[in-house]
Amino acid sequence: MRVLLILFTIFSLIFGSFTPQGEPFAENRVVPAIQARPKDFRVEFFPVAPYHVGDLISVRVSYNGAANSDNLKIKLELADQPGKLDLETAFFNQQATFYWVLDTADFQPGFVTFTFEIPGAHISWQQGINLLPNPENRNHQWVTEQTDCCTIYYLTGTDAEEDLTIIKQTLAEQTQKAWSHFSNLEGVNQTKARDPLTLVLVPLVVGHGGFATDKAVLTYSNTNWAGTNFEILSHHEIIHVIDRQLNEGPRPSLLAEGLAVYLSGGHYQEGDPMARAAALLSLGWYDPIVDIVDNFYDAQHEIGYMEAAALVAYMVERWGWEAYIDFYFNLPEGRQESQIISAGLNEKFGVNLAELEADFIAALQRLEPDEAVIADVHLTIGIYDMLRRYQSLVIPSAHFRTAWWPPIDQVLENGIVGDYAYREKSPLNIIVESIFLEIHANHEAKNYPAVKEKISEIEVILEEVSNQAQSHYELGWRLPVPLLLPIKP
Repeated sequence: MRVLLILFTIFSLIFGSFTPQGEPFAENRVVPAIQARPKDFRVEFFPVAPYHVGDLISVRVSYNGAANSDNLKIKLELADQPGKLDLETAFFNQQATFYWVLDTADFQPGFVTFTFEIPGAHISWQQGINLLPNPENRNHQWVTEQTDCCTIYYLTGTDAEEDLTIIKQTLAEQTQKAWSHFSNLEGVNQTKARDPLTLVLVPLVVGHGGFATDKAVLTYSNTNWAGTNFEILSHHEIIHVIDRQLNEGPRPSLLAEGLAVYLSGGHYQEGDPMARAAALLSLGWYDPIVDIVDNFYDAQHEIGYMEAAALVAYMVERWGWEAYIDFYFNLPEGRQESQIISAGLNEKFGVNLAELEADFIAALQRLEPDEAVIADVHLTIGIYDMLRRYQSLVIPSAHFRTAWWPPIDQVLENGIVGDYAYREKSPLNIIVESIFLEIHANHEAKNYPAVKEKISEIEVILEEVSNQAQSHYELGWRLPVPLLLPIKP
């Protein structure tokens, strides 16, 4: 019954969101007499739809054709005000991004058309967004809280502001614990431990809940549908920040992520890394490390992270923590991460990566993970595969491979809040994300039959949705139109 109700809701949203003229409206609708976008280029506007007067608009253009677009120039203008906006940038890794190019505070509601031109390819087109009226309730601001361990940034009016006391305690504990792994190690700069870390709390789910550069950005929300344990998440991202501070050499993704998961005690949740990797082996899901090392983030996410953590755990158990850190912090330069790791292993331990993996697999084969661990690993992969499918279909700006992560330094320096403060939710978002919250609660309670049932519910919903246009408007956002009938008070 619940699934039928959900499907009815989705169909009513998809087929019911029409303009008064009866034409479906999409966020990137091509208006009459405007040249259509070439099929090999995808344009995204940020913050994500629905767009409102007052938004500070960024534009990202992705090229998905066969040619190499790097260094190809692209120009951006406002179609009806060419002098107001006249910008140019170049493609890099098949993308060109214009950050915060248009402040719409003084605009009127309506359709805003942009002109895109790629002179080197003799291509131009026009595309735009519909601005809805300013909702007048967006008053979030960045606030800084200085503690002994950290400089904490958070947004007013969010769960982080309400829970700040417990957050400060948690971050102090996790930062102290993270630094303790590296204290008293020979050759490690201990003065770095006195510098407060910069930690940024956002209410949005982006990726799996966090990312790190020289700062850590963490999702903090009482309705975090990614299901990430905040203590584990914060420890994981803090390790990445410390790694960058202490380790001046190459940081291959396999080892960097493996270190963060290993020291955090698990990925998403606590768990013995060797036992979980052994469970992958018993399920037939083990992905050879020599195959994934050079394109680590292309591997199935949970499998890659579990194996990386287990490999670090195995190396620490075999050679000791100090020897492992001496190896990891002194890797040689190289063209590929597999070559970097193999050269470092040969220099430090007299083995290459393939030989190390053979020994590692033999160690996993000697373990006998119990059925509970195997079931948990199986469901963890299923949950997060489904979560990423939802992100990819409905909110690609939240998927870790297509995420919208504007430079956090500039966000904080200029007080920009829209990209991390707002994501208005359509009814479909609310339905699916509520089910994910139930999934995570049942997973933590080890109610595995309930988890499987909820995953199936989302699968049915996404299967129906996958055949429809994925505009936020078509998934529940209607254009504002004059009311045809008076509303009684």
